[in-house]
Amino acid sequence: MKENPFVSFIVPVYNAEPYIRQCVDSLMAQTYTDYEIVLVDDGSLDNSPAICDSYAEQDGRIKVIHKNNGGASDARNIGINIATGEYIIFVDADDFWYEVDSLRLIVNYVQENPVDLLGFNGSYFFPESNTISPFPLYSKELSKQVDGSTIINEMVKTGLIQISPCLKIISRRFIINNKLFFIKGKTSEDIPWFIDVLDSCSKCLFINQYIYAYRKGIDSSVSSQMDEKHFLSLFNIFKNELSKVEERSFSQEAKDALKSFLAYEYCILLTYNVSHDLRKELYGYKQILSYSQHPKVKKASKIYKLGGIRITACFLKLYMKLRSYRMK
Repeated sequence: MKENPFVSFIVPVYNAEPYIRQCVDSLMAQTYTDYEIVLVDDGSLDNSPAICDSYAEQDGRIKVIHKNNGGASDARNIGINIATGEYIIFVDADDFWYEVDSLRLIVNYVQENPVDLLGFNGSYFFPESNTISPFPLYSKELSKQVDGSTIINEMVKTGLIQISPCLKIISRRFIINNKLFFIKGKTSEDIPWFIDVLDSCSKCLFINQYIYAYRKGIDSSVSSQMDEKHFLSLFNIFKNELSKVEERSFSQEAKDALKSFLAYEYCILLTYNVSHDLRKELYGYKQILSYSQHPKVKKASKIYKLGGIRITACFLKLYMKLRSYRMK
């Protein structure tokens, strides 16, 4: 194996026995081969550790780290410290890449356009029907090198805010120099991470190449869980990020756009069923809905002005149920 490959794939693995082979096989099938794969077994209780070890025995480009369970954030952080590639790509163990030339394509992009971060696109994958549903296109404004303020403005305006680290190739030096690690022990940890990344980024671009397949319909996935623990994690992130907006290096326009992005997360919080005290505290932040640059927040803001925060919460809960039904 080359001592310092150009790309390091970092794959947190936890009880992913039914999916990990498809994930790793899709990376090993890439026609561009100057990469390593770092499999971070996060204390799996199934056969995932043995499967990971078997891949490492087959291919010297694959590293396996076994650790006690600490969550995806902790696994990603360990992967960053283990990785030796010039660029890093995160992949979740239950997802995969569906074209063999994808890595070659995005490596060509970053070699021709040296950037801190390059975002690419993805699709939902529905295993029961073996079909995919592509995500919306990024704005054309993001197809050239831009800074973090421009990205926030464009993404919020279009309503397409892809915060997932799995849709990006990122300079490892950029991550290390700016200490862009994930918050351990939190769900929704991608939100503060992505905001911190954009706050540090001066050379970014996004391309409409469909590379990543998100597997839908997994009951254990974070997106399928709506309990109070997840509410508290997201609510604490919302409050913390809202308190830091004015300290950010973004333009004032971008700061207002960031507040609208947080208003979108606030709309999600309104759909949770939580205790009276938590809901009362949540309602205390209702003025965030006045930042309505985000298209969905704009609709919620209109409902709020007409019917108040409780009616808005009821409407959003109904919308989420219908959306969930359509995604099945």
